[in-house]
Amino acid sequence: MALPSDALPVTDRCLDAAPIHDHDFGQGRPRRAERRTLVVMVLTLVTMFAEVAGGLITGSMALLADGIHMGGHSIALGLAAGAYYLARRHAQDRRFSLGSGKIMDLTAYTSALLLVVTTLWLVVESVHRLLDPQALRAAEALAVAVIGLVVNLVSAWLLAGAHEHHRADAHDDGDSAVAGAAAHGHGHDQDHNLRAALVHVLADALTSIAAIAGLIAAWLWGWNWLDPVIALIAAVVIMKWAIGLLRRTGAILLDSEGPAALRDQVTERLEGVGPSRVTDLHLWSVGQGGWTLVASVVTHASVSPQDYRLALGSVHGLHHPIIEIHHCRLCPAQPTGSGGPG
Repeated sequence: MALPSDALPVTDRCLDAAPIHDHDFGQGRPRRAERRTLVVMVLTLVTMFAEVAGGLITGSMALLADGIHMGGHSIALGLAAGAYYLARRHAQDRRFSLGSGKIMDLTAYTSALLLVVTTLWLVVESVHRLLDPQALRAAEALAVAVIGLVVNLVSAWLLAGAHEHHRADAHDDGDSAVAGAAAHGHGHDQDHNLRAALVHVLADALTSIAAIAGLIAAWLWGWNWLDPVIALIAAVVIMKWAIGLLRRTGAILLDSEGPAALRDQVTERLEGVGPSRVTDLHLWSVGQGGWTLVASVVTHASVSPQDYRLALGSVHGLHHPIIEIHHCRLCPAQPTGSGGPG
């Protein structure tokens, strides 16, 4: 059966003339955060052993809780460092249809779950200590808690310095202190894996501060009850951070739509070609700093998908956009630039 004139067979020569597309979704480059996360993990492990031993010897619940938290955070930091390595190693692996970037978001989600579990443990133990007070060697515990706080602050400084000038999420969920430490400005290009590591370190710092405050009160005035009370207050703050991280990373793992600001930017670029009208747009994250989209446009102009891709070239972090073109045949032909499509 003869093919219609507009349906010529595709030959090998046609394929040779087609552009070659790599499988790059922006996850193959080394990141400063990978090395710094490893350093912070080692620091956290060393401090964990010191604080757990100090808590067991002195009887401080806040100090023991801080040490146990550090153990969980060491695991989370190890997961974060491993995620950077795996995402980089498999950046060109075509088994990952949209790149390897979501390895880091999956790790961040797992870290947030781990933080929730350790925080629940802190709540249970603090309530137990309130109901059944125990002897507290405040002076000795205070020295170890101060060391832990110093380590946490150094770790937070290292991780904040690992941030590569990515812009913070345009719709932050309230933990602005964490967002401010992890990123500068406002936008939609954020390393959630780094953010998860930083949340764990800041949670450690918060429990260290709580331990120090409770130990000072117990040392000076004998207020042993304040130690678990402050630990409970710290647990509420940490839980809020963890839930916010779960919401953000969960949305990415479920392919939620990209932020409104980025969608508006993409729509403006697409509708500037021809001109055109965007009739359908799906924009979602493929990992830290990476986005992809599928869009349908209607136009009167004689344009190709490549024209639209060129127009999207200035959109930071956008990879492999797919554009479906519908030429309007209902309206009279209009010269390019004379107005929008019908």
